[in-house]
Amino acid sequence: MSKLAIKGGEPVRKKPLPDNECALYPRLGEEEIEAVKRVIRSHNLSSNFGHEVEKFESSFASYCDAEFAIAVSSGTTALHTALGTAGIGVGDEVIVPPYTFLSTATSVLMQNAIPVFADIEPDTLGLDPEVVHQKTTPRTKAIILVHMNGYPADMDGLMAVAQEHNLVVIEDCSHAHGAEYRRRKVGTIGDFGVFSFQQKKILSLGEGGMVITKNPELAKKARAFRSFGDDVSLAYNYRMTELHAAIGRVRLARLDQENAQRIRNAEYLNRNLDGLIGIRPQKPRQGTKTVYYNYVIRYFEKDLGVSKEKFIAGLKAEGIPLPPRGLIYYPLYRHRTFMDRDTYGHGCPFTCPFYNASDNEKPSYKNGTCPVAERICDKENIEVKIHPPASPKDMADIVNAFNKVVNNIEELKSYL
Repeated sequence: MSKLAIKGGEPVRKKPLPDNECALYPRLGEEEIEAVKRVIRSHNLSSNFGHEVEKFESSFASYCDAEFAIAVSSGTTALHTALGTAGIGVGDEVIVPPYTFLSTATSVLMQNAIPVFADIEPDTLGLDPEVVHQKTTPRTKAIILVHMNGYPADMDGLMAVAQEHNLVVIEDCSHAHGAEYRRRKVGTIGDFGVFSFQQKKILSLGEGGMVITKNPELAKKARAFRSFGDDVSLAYNYRMTELHAAIGRVRLARLDQENAQRIRNAEYLNRNLDGLIGIRPQKPRQGTKTVYYNYVIRYFEKDLGVSKEKFIAGLKAEGIPLPPRGLIYYPLYRHRTFMDRDTYGHGCPFTCPFYNASDNEKPSYKNGTCPVAERICDKENIEVKIHPPASPKDMADIVNAFNKVVNNIEELKSYL
């Protein structure tokens, strides 16, 4: 067995993987350049005067099989637009997952409402419908679920809870462009689907977002909320630029092709990592199409006797790029926004007189609130980016690195 790189041996890979943070992503070419030129030649950079945003909205709605698409400036503003359009406001509670990006929960605070964290289920990394049911109160008005890492959540279970309690359902699809649940595109099952087009996303435009819905009245209000319309009492400037939309039209046409490459990469890793001691690939829920914004590997310390942090140090020494602790996300209630409970000063919105929850009814933001999410984030999940232009040949190096570290685990123990 070859010596571990962390102990001075030859690393599995010296050249950075194409999905490394140092590599260019997305890869932009002549079509994107021509799209940008077209906008510049029009002399219209704002959607108030051009037609690129309108055409991108139409293409995106058609792709998702949604009636309406409303382009906005980011995934965060997409979430805020959905919440504002749905009438969520002061004194309301919105159930959110703890394992997600910050704005899934802070968008609730942007409407002066209260985020309530419900635990996730290990099989999808999405909201657990049973826990959502337990967390629902008369103050609960909506659920924001996340198709985390591109793995669709349990939509049947969550929609059943929502229907029982008459809740608005917002699908956060920021990791899941093109993913499917029982042959339906994610984002089309709830009342709203929201998407992010930030630099690292599956459909990357640098920045931008989208709200989709099949409800014409909600679409009308969302457009008003986005751009100073008269159909809502308070509106914003959340418009997407013509430049972003022009690039979006080009990249949307490639989305299925790039997702197919992600799926091939994931299938290679599934075949070649399955059965490795201490390692289990996160498999998609049956009946879903996963698009792997991140490929998730579950690590089990009890099988190998080395902490996840130490195992990751061994992998990184072999030339496999991984974020700190092996993942980017952590239980959101650990963030100071929720620990401080003082978003707008004077304790608002948590101390708002219209929030009629007693002290023992108010949501907990303490450690232990969501034990499944804490275990998965702290102990188990390793998130690997596998987006194009990475290929199965690159995936082979990931497999070799995992095998090398597992097979030399005693050497790793002695070093660390």
